[in-house]
Amino acid sequence: MNLRTHEKTEGQNIPAVIICLFHISATLWGFTEQVEVTGLFSKDCILPCSFTPGHDEVIHWSKENKIVHSYYRQKDQLEEQDPHYRARTQLFHENIPSGNASLKVSNLIMSDEGSYTCYVGTTESRTEVEVLLHLRAPSSYALEYQKTNTERRLKCYAFLTYPAPNISWVQGNVSVQETDQEETRNGALYSIRSDKDIINTADTYYCHIHFHHDVWAAEWKMMQDDLSRKEGDRAVIPCGHGNDIASTDGFSVVWTFHRNAVTSILASFNGTFHSHQPRVQIDETDFSVMLDDLIGDDSGEYLCNISTPLYTKLTVSTLHVENSGNTWIIVLVGFAVAVAVAVAVAEVALYCLKKKKKRGVHANKGQHSPGALESESINMEREQEEPCLPTNNQHKGTPEGQGEERRLSQGL
Repeated sequence: MNLRTHEKTEGQNIPAVIICLFHISATLWGFTEQVEVTGLFSKDCILPCSFTPGHDEVIHWSKENKIVHSYYRQKDQLEEQDPHYRARTQLFHENIPSGNASLKVSNLIMSDEGSYTCYVGTTESRTEVEVLLHLRAPSSYALEYQKTNTERRLKCYAFLTYPAPNISWVQGNVSVQETDQEETRNGALYSIRSDKDIINTADTYYCHIHFHHDVWAAEWKMMQDDLSRKEGDRAVIPCGHGNDIASTDGFSVVWTFHRNAVTSILASFNGTFHSHQPRVQIDETDFSVMLDDLIGDDSGEYLCNISTPLYTKLTVSTLHVENSGNTWIIVLVGFAVAVAVAVAVAEVALYCLKKKKKRGVHANKGQHSPGALESESINMEREQEEPCLPTNNQHKGTPEGQGEERRLSQGL
Protein backbone atom coordinates (compact mmCIF):
# COMPACT_ATOMS: atom_id res chain seq x y z
CA MET A 1 0.00 0.00 0.00
CA ASN A 2 1.11 3.57 -0.62
CA LEU A 3 0.29 6.19 1.97
CA ARG A 4 1.45 9.81 2.11
CA THR A 5 0.86 11.07 5.62
CA HIS A 6 -1.04 8.43 7.60
CA GLU A 7 -0.46 4.81 8.44
CA LYS A 8 -2.79 2.52 10.41
CA THR A 9 -3.93 4.89 13.12
CA GLU A 10 -7.35 3.59 14.10
CA GLY A 11 -8.61 5.39 17.17
CA GLN A 12 -5.58 7.63 17.54
CA ASN A 13 -5.51 11.41 17.69
CA ILE A 14 -2.05 12.20 16.33
CA PRO A 15 -1.89 15.74 14.94
CA ALA A 16 -1.16 15.58 11.23
CA VAL A 17 1.34 18.43 11.52
CA ILE A 18 3.87 16.28 13.40
CA ILE A 19 3.75 13.37 10.98
CA CYS A 20 6.73 13.35 8.65
CA LEU A 21 6.33 13.23 4.90
CA PHE A 22 6.92 9.64 3.90
CA HIS A 23 6.04 6.86 1.52
CA ILE A 24 5.18 3.55 3.15
CA SER A 25 5.40 0.30 1.23
CA ALA A 26 4.43 -2.58 3.47
CA THR A 27 4.67 -6.27 2.69
CA LEU A 28 4.09 -9.31 4.84
CA TRP A 29 7.19 -11.45 5.18
CA GLY A 30 6.24 -14.34 7.37
CA PHE A 31 4.89 -12.68 10.50
CA THR A 32 7.10 -9.60 10.05
CA GLU A 33 5.73 -6.49 8.40
CA GLN A 34 8.26 -4.38 6.51
CA VAL A 35 7.73 -0.63 6.10
CA GLU A 36 9.84 2.05 4.37
CA VAL A 37 9.67 5.63 5.63
CA THR A 38 11.37 8.79 4.36
CA GLY A 39 11.95 11.54 6.91
CA LEU A 40 13.29 15.07 6.58
CA PHE A 41 16.57 16.07 8.16
CA SER A 42 16.13 18.11 11.39
CA LYS A 43 12.37 17.42 11.37
CA ASP A 44 10.20 15.00 13.33
CA CYS A 45 9.08 11.66 11.95
CA ILE A 46 6.78 8.84 13.06
CA LEU A 47 7.89 5.22 12.65
CA PRO A 48 4.66 3.26 12.19
CA CYS A 49 3.90 0.09 14.15
CA SER A 50 0.45 -1.50 14.54
CA PHE A 51 -0.57 -4.61 16.46
CA THR A 52 -3.68 -6.52 17.47
CA PRO A 53 -4.98 -4.95 20.68
CA GLY A 54 -4.49 -7.04 23.83
CA HIS A 55 -3.57 -6.82 27.48
CA ASP A 56 -0.29 -6.16 29.30
CA GLU A 57 1.46 -4.63 26.31
CA VAL A 58 5.24 -4.85 26.08
CA ILE A 59 6.80 -2.60 23.42
CA HIS A 60 10.47 -2.58 22.41
CA TRP A 61 11.93 -0.38 19.66
CA SER A 62 15.52 -1.17 18.66
CA LYS A 63 18.02 -0.30 15.92
CA GLU A 64 20.68 -2.92 15.37
CA ASN A 65 21.91 -3.55 18.95
CA LYS A 66 20.73 -0.23 20.37
CA ILE A 67 17.64 0.14 22.54
CA VAL A 68 15.65 3.03 21.14
CA HIS A 69 12.56 2.96 23.38
CA SER A 70 10.91 0.49 25.79
CA TYR A 71 7.47 0.37 27.35
CA TYR A 72 5.93 -2.11 29.78
CA ARG A 73 3.93 -2.12 33.01
CA GLN A 74 1.87 0.72 31.56
CA LYS A 75 4.76 3.21 31.38
CA ASP A 76 8.02 4.06 29.57
CA GLN A 77 11.13 2.22 30.70
CA LEU A 78 14.12 4.28 29.53
CA GLU A 79 16.90 3.26 31.88
CA GLU A 80 18.60 1.21 29.13
CA GLN A 81 17.82 3.65 26.30
CA ASP A 82 20.79 4.45 24.06
CA PRO A 83 22.05 8.02 24.77
CA HIS A 84 21.79 8.80 21.05
CA TYR A 85 17.98 8.84 21.37
CA ARG A 86 17.63 10.41 24.79
CA ALA A 87 14.80 12.96 24.97
CA ARG A 88 14.05 12.42 21.25
CA THR A 89 11.55 9.52 21.29
CA GLN A 90 7.89 9.35 22.24
CA LEU A 91 5.07 6.77 22.18
CA PHE A 92 1.44 7.81 21.98
CA HIS A 93 0.25 6.34 25.25
CA GLU A 94 -3.41 7.13 24.75
CA ASN A 95 -3.39 5.09 21.51
CA ILE A 96 -1.58 1.98 22.71
CA PRO A 97 -4.78 0.20 23.89
CA SER A 98 -6.22 0.57 20.37
CA GLY A 99 -3.18 -1.18 18.81
CA ASN A 100 -0.83 1.66 17.93
CA ALA A 101 2.83 1.37 19.01
CA SER A 102 4.15 4.00 16.55
CA LEU A 103 7.23 5.89 17.70
CA LYS A 104 7.87 9.58 17.15
CA VAL A 105 11.54 10.48 16.67
CA SER A 106 12.29 14.21 16.97
CA ASN A 107 14.98 16.34 15.33
CA LEU A 108 16.21 13.70 12.91
CA ILE A 109 19.94 13.52 12.25
CA MET A 110 21.75 11.57 9.56
CA SER A 111 22.82 8.75 11.87
CA ASP A 112 19.13 8.00 12.54
CA GLU A 113 18.89 6.51 9.07
CA GLY A 114 18.65 2.73 9.02
CA SER A 115 16.51 -0.28 9.95
CA TYR A 116 14.38 -0.28 13.13
CA THR A 117 12.52 -3.17 14.73
CA CYS A 118 9.26 -2.76 16.61
CA TYR A 119 8.34 -5.69 18.86
CA VAL A 120 4.96 -5.80 20.62
CA GLY A 121 3.87 -8.60 22.91
CA THR A 122 0.54 -9.00 24.67
CA THR A 123 -1.03 -11.85 26.61
CA GLU A 124 -2.80 -12.78 23.38
CA SER A 125 -0.25 -12.32 20.54
CA ARG A 126 3.18 -11.25 19.32
CA THR A 127 3.90 -8.71 16.54
CA GLU A 128 7.14 -7.62 14.90
CA VAL A 129 7.50 -4.77 12.36
CA GLU A 130 10.64 -3.74 10.52
CA VAL A 131 10.80 -0.05 9.59
CA LEU A 132 13.47 1.17 7.15
CA LEU A 133 14.04 4.89 7.68
CA HIS A 134 15.47 6.93 4.82
CA LEU A 135 16.52 10.53 5.37
CA ARG A 136 16.64 13.45 3.01
CA ALA A 137 17.21 17.10 3.64
CA PRO A 138 14.57 19.82 3.04
CA SER A 139 16.61 20.91 0.06
CA SER A 140 16.15 23.71 -2.43
CA TYR A 141 17.01 23.81 -6.12
CA ALA A 142 17.60 26.54 -8.68
CA LEU A 143 18.66 27.20 -12.27
CA GLU A 144 20.67 30.35 -12.99
CA TYR A 145 21.38 31.95 -16.37
CA GLN A 146 24.53 34.02 -16.87
CA LYS A 147 25.64 35.96 -19.93
CA THR A 148 28.98 37.65 -20.52
CA ASN A 149 30.52 39.24 -23.60
CA THR A 150 31.99 35.88 -24.63
CA GLU A 151 29.62 33.14 -23.44
CA ARG A 152 26.26 32.05 -22.08
CA ARG A 153 26.17 29.57 -19.20
CA LEU A 154 23.59 27.75 -17.09
CA LYS A 155 24.20 26.87 -13.43
CA CYS A 156 22.08 24.16 -11.82
CA TYR A 157 22.08 24.18 -7.98
CA ALA A 158 21.12 21.69 -5.27
CA PHE A 159 21.40 23.29 -1.82
CA LEU A 160 21.82 21.36 1.44
CA THR A 161 20.78 17.92 0.21
CA TYR A 162 21.14 14.43 1.59
CA PRO A 163 22.19 12.16 0.14
CA ALA A 164 24.16 13.73 -2.68
CA PRO A 165 21.91 13.86 -5.78
CA ASN A 166 22.81 13.07 -9.37
CA ILE A 167 22.64 15.94 -11.88
CA SER A 168 22.22 15.36 -15.62
CA TRP A 169 21.88 17.64 -18.68
CA VAL A 170 19.95 17.35 -21.95
CA GLN A 171 20.43 19.61 -24.98
CA GLY A 172 17.46 19.34 -27.31
CA ASN A 173 16.83 15.59 -27.18
CA VAL A 174 20.42 14.51 -26.55
CA SER A 175 22.09 13.84 -23.21
CA VAL A 176 25.24 15.94 -22.82
CA GLN A 177 28.05 16.23 -20.31
CA GLU A 178 28.28 19.10 -17.86
CA THR A 179 30.92 21.78 -18.34
CA ASP A 180 31.96 21.96 -14.70
CA GLN A 181 30.83 20.87 -11.22
CA GLU A 182 31.51 22.09 -7.69
CA GLU A 183 30.59 20.27 -4.46
CA THR A 184 30.73 21.53 -0.87
CA ARG A 185 29.81 19.90 2.46
CA ASN A 186 28.11 21.31 5.53
CA GLY A 187 28.32 18.48 8.02
CA ALA A 188 26.42 15.63 6.38
CA LEU A 189 24.65 17.90 3.90
CA TYR A 190 25.74 18.42 0.31
CA SER A 191 25.55 21.52 -1.88
CA ILE A 192 26.27 20.89 -5.55
CA ARG A 193 26.52 23.21 -8.54
CA SER A 194 26.63 21.85 -12.10
CA ASP A 195 27.46 24.18 -15.03
CA LYS A 196 26.65 23.84 -18.72
CA ASP A 197 27.76 26.19 -21.49
CA ILE A 198 25.07 27.15 -24.01
CA ILE A 199 26.46 26.26 -27.42
CA ASN A 200 23.37 26.71 -29.58
CA THR A 201 20.69 29.19 -28.46
CA ALA A 202 18.17 27.54 -30.79
CA ASP A 203 18.18 24.42 -28.57
CA THR A 204 16.30 23.97 -25.32
CA TYR A 205 18.47 22.93 -22.35
CA TYR A 206 17.28 20.78 -19.44
CA CYS A 207 18.80 20.13 -16.03
CA HIS A 208 17.55 17.14 -13.99
CA ILE A 209 18.39 16.59 -10.32
CA HIS A 210 17.65 13.02 -9.24
CA PHE A 211 17.02 12.29 -5.54
CA HIS A 212 15.26 9.28 -4.00
CA HIS A 213 12.13 8.64 -6.06
CA ASP A 214 11.69 12.24 -7.22
CA VAL A 215 13.25 14.40 -9.93
CA TRP A 216 13.59 18.18 -9.95
CA ALA A 217 13.61 19.49 -13.53
CA ALA A 218 14.61 22.84 -15.01
CA GLU A 219 14.27 24.13 -18.57
CA TRP A 220 15.99 27.01 -20.41
CA LYS A 221 14.72 28.37 -23.72
CA MET A 222 15.51 31.45 -25.82
CA MET A 223 12.78 32.95 -27.98
CA GLN A 224 14.07 33.03 -31.56
CA ASP A 225 12.03 36.05 -32.69
CA ASP A 226 13.56 39.26 -31.31
CA LEU A 227 11.26 42.15 -30.42
CA SER A 228 11.88 45.55 -32.08
CA ARG A 229 10.26 48.74 -30.81
CA LYS A 230 10.87 52.50 -31.06
CA GLU A 231 11.59 54.89 -28.24
CA GLY A 232 8.41 55.97 -26.48
CA ASP A 233 6.52 52.81 -27.51
CA ARG A 234 5.17 50.04 -25.27
CA ALA A 235 6.55 46.49 -25.33
CA VAL A 236 4.77 43.31 -24.15
CA ILE A 237 7.16 40.40 -23.58
CA PRO A 238 5.59 36.91 -23.18
CA CYS A 239 6.50 34.61 -20.31
CA GLY A 240 5.51 31.31 -21.92
CA HIS A 241 3.94 29.73 -18.81
CA GLY A 242 1.49 26.84 -18.87
CA ASN A 243 -1.91 27.21 -17.30
CA ASP A 244 -1.53 23.75 -15.78
CA ILE A 245 1.14 24.89 -13.31
CA ALA A 246 -0.16 28.35 -12.40
CA SER A 247 -2.37 26.85 -9.67
CA THR A 248 0.42 24.70 -8.22
CA ASP A 249 1.40 25.31 -4.60
CA GLY A 250 4.60 27.31 -4.42
CA PHE A 251 4.14 28.77 -7.92
CA SER A 252 6.13 31.98 -8.48
CA VAL A 253 7.27 34.22 -11.34
CA VAL A 254 10.27 36.57 -11.40
CA TRP A 255 11.16 38.89 -14.30
CA THR A 256 14.78 40.10 -14.61
CA PHE A 257 16.59 42.32 -17.12
CA HIS A 258 20.13 41.53 -18.36
CA ARG A 259 22.31 44.20 -19.99
CA ASN A 260 26.11 44.59 -20.04
CA ALA A 261 26.57 41.75 -17.52
CA VAL A 262 24.29 43.55 -15.02
CA THR A 263 21.05 41.93 -13.81
CA SER A 264 18.13 43.85 -12.30
CA ILE A 265 14.77 42.62 -11.00
CA LEU A 266 11.78 44.11 -12.80
CA ALA A 267 8.68 42.45 -11.31
CA SER A 268 7.56 39.31 -9.48
CA PHE A 269 4.58 37.21 -8.43
CA ASN A 270 4.40 34.88 -5.42
CA GLY A 271 0.70 35.00 -4.64
CA THR A 272 0.61 38.76 -5.09
CA PHE A 273 2.01 40.94 -7.87
CA HIS A 274 4.96 43.25 -7.25
CA SER A 275 6.51 45.82 -9.61
CA HIS A 276 10.08 46.87 -8.79
CA GLN A 277 10.43 49.45 -11.59
CA PRO A 278 8.10 52.43 -12.26
CA ARG A 279 7.51 51.63 -15.96
CA VAL A 280 6.99 47.86 -15.54
CA GLN A 281 3.87 45.80 -14.90
CA ILE A 282 2.99 42.05 -14.98
CA ASP A 283 -0.14 40.92 -16.77
CA GLU A 284 -2.23 39.03 -14.21
CA THR A 285 -3.55 36.50 -16.74
CA ASP A 286 -0.51 35.23 -18.64
CA PHE A 287 2.32 36.78 -16.53
CA SER A 288 3.81 38.62 -19.51
CA VAL A 289 5.68 41.82 -18.65
CA MET A 290 4.71 45.25 -20.02
CA LEU A 291 7.18 48.15 -20.42
CA ASP A 292 5.95 51.69 -21.09
CA ASP A 293 7.78 54.72 -22.56
CA LEU A 294 10.71 52.72 -23.93
CA ILE A 295 14.17 54.26 -24.06
CA GLY A 296 17.37 53.10 -25.71
CA ASP A 297 18.74 51.61 -22.46
CA ASP A 298 15.79 49.19 -22.39
CA SER A 299 17.49 47.14 -25.12
CA GLY A 300 18.73 43.83 -23.77
CA GLU A 301 17.62 40.35 -22.64
CA TYR A 302 14.52 39.78 -20.51
CA LEU A 303 14.28 36.61 -18.44
CA CYS A 304 11.04 35.09 -17.13
CA ASN A 305 11.65 32.60 -14.28
CA ILE A 306 8.69 30.33 -13.51
CA SER A 307 9.17 28.08 -10.46
CA THR A 308 7.34 25.37 -8.55
CA PRO A 309 8.82 23.05 -5.89
CA LEU A 310 9.77 20.47 -8.54
CA TYR A 311 10.06 22.52 -11.73
CA THR A 312 11.69 25.70 -13.04
CA LYS A 313 11.46 27.23 -16.51
CA LEU A 314 13.59 30.11 -17.79
CA THR A 315 12.47 31.90 -20.97
CA VAL A 316 14.77 34.53 -22.52
CA SER A 317 13.52 37.24 -24.92
CA THR A 318 15.62 39.91 -26.64
CA LEU A 319 14.31 43.48 -27.05
CA HIS A 320 15.79 46.09 -29.43
CA VAL A 321 14.70 49.72 -28.93
CA GLU A 322 15.35 51.92 -31.98
CA ASN A 323 15.87 55.68 -31.91
CA SER A 324 12.79 57.70 -32.91
CA GLY A 325 12.83 60.77 -35.28
CA ASN A 326 12.60 63.14 -32.32
CA THR A 327 16.02 62.01 -31.21
CA TRP A 328 17.66 63.61 -34.26
CA ILE A 329 15.86 66.90 -33.60
CA ILE A 330 17.20 66.92 -30.05
CA VAL A 331 20.71 66.21 -31.32
CA LEU A 332 20.55 69.05 -33.91
CA VAL A 333 19.24 71.56 -31.37
CA GLY A 334 22.01 70.61 -28.99
CA PHE A 335 24.59 71.03 -31.73
CA ALA A 336 23.25 74.49 -32.65
CA VAL A 337 23.41 75.62 -29.03
CA ALA A 338 27.00 74.39 -28.75
CA VAL A 339 28.02 76.30 -31.91
CA ALA A 340 26.39 79.52 -30.62
CA VAL A 341 28.25 79.24 -27.32
CA ALA A 342 31.56 78.66 -29.16
CA VAL A 343 31.05 81.76 -31.36
CA ALA A 344 30.30 83.94 -28.32
CA VAL A 345 33.45 82.73 -26.56
CA ALA A 346 35.53 83.44 -29.68
CA GLU A 347 34.19 87.02 -29.93
CA VAL A 348 35.10 87.73 -26.30
CA ALA A 349 38.60 86.33 -26.82
CA LEU A 350 39.11 88.49 -29.95
CA TYR A 351 37.97 91.62 -28.15
CA CYS A 352 40.40 91.01 -25.29
CA LEU A 353 43.25 90.43 -27.76
CA LYS A 354 42.57 93.72 -29.59
CA LYS A 355 42.46 95.58 -26.30
CA LYS A 356 45.86 94.24 -25.28
CA LYS A 357 47.38 95.26 -28.62
CA LYS A 358 45.95 98.80 -28.29
CA ARG A 359 47.49 99.09 -24.84
CA GLY A 360 50.91 98.13 -26.26
CA VAL A 361 50.74 100.75 -29.06
CA HIS A 362 49.91 103.54 -26.60
CA ALA A 363 52.81 102.60 -24.42
CA ASN A 364 55.31 102.77 -27.31
CA LYS A 365 54.16 106.19 -28.55
CA GLY A 366 54.44 107.89 -25.20
CA GLN A 367 57.62 106.40 -23.82
CA HIS A 368 59.59 109.77 -24.01
CA SER A 369 56.87 112.10 -22.76
CA PRO A 370 56.52 112.48 -18.97
CA GLY A 371 52.96 113.72 -19.28
CA ALA A 372 52.08 110.88 -21.57
CA LEU A 373 53.67 108.38 -19.19
CA GLU A 374 51.58 109.70 -16.34
CA SER A 375 48.42 109.61 -18.47
CA GLU A 376 49.20 106.08 -19.66
CA SER A 377 49.81 104.95 -16.08
CA ILE A 378 46.41 106.27 -15.05
CA ASN A 379 44.73 104.60 -18.05
CA MET A 380 46.44 101.28 -17.33
CA GLU A 381 45.31 101.38 -13.71
CA ARG A 382 41.76 102.15 -14.89
CA GLU A 383 41.83 99.29 -17.40
CA GLN A 384 43.11 96.85 -14.76
CA GLU A 385 40.10 97.70 -12.61
CA GLU A 386 37.71 97.18 -15.55
CA PRO A 387 36.80 93.66 -16.83
CA CYS A 388 37.98 92.41 -20.21
CA LEU A 389 34.41 91.76 -21.29
CA PRO A 390 33.04 94.69 -23.32
CA THR A 391 30.57 96.94 -21.56
CA ASN A 392 28.31 99.68 -22.93
CA ASN A 393 31.06 102.29 -22.43
CA GLN A 394 33.68 100.17 -24.15
CA HIS A 395 32.02 99.52 -27.53
CA LYS A 396 33.43 101.37 -30.52
CA GLY A 397 31.01 103.74 -32.15
CA THR A 398 29.51 105.03 -28.89
CA PRO A 399 30.15 108.68 -27.90
CA GLU A 400 31.99 107.59 -24.77
CA GLY A 401 34.19 105.21 -26.72
CA GLN A 402 35.03 107.79 -29.41
CA GLY A 403 35.85 110.44 -26.78
CA GLU A 404 38.18 108.06 -25.03
CA GLU A 405 40.02 107.38 -28.28
CA ARG A 406 40.44 111.18 -29.00
CA ARG A 407 41.81 111.78 -25.48
CA LEU A 408 44.32 108.99 -25.88
CA SER A 409 45.49 110.28 -29.30
CA GLN A 410 45.84 113.85 -28.01
CA GLY A 411 47.82 112.69 -25.03
CA LEU A 412 50.12 110.82 -27.33
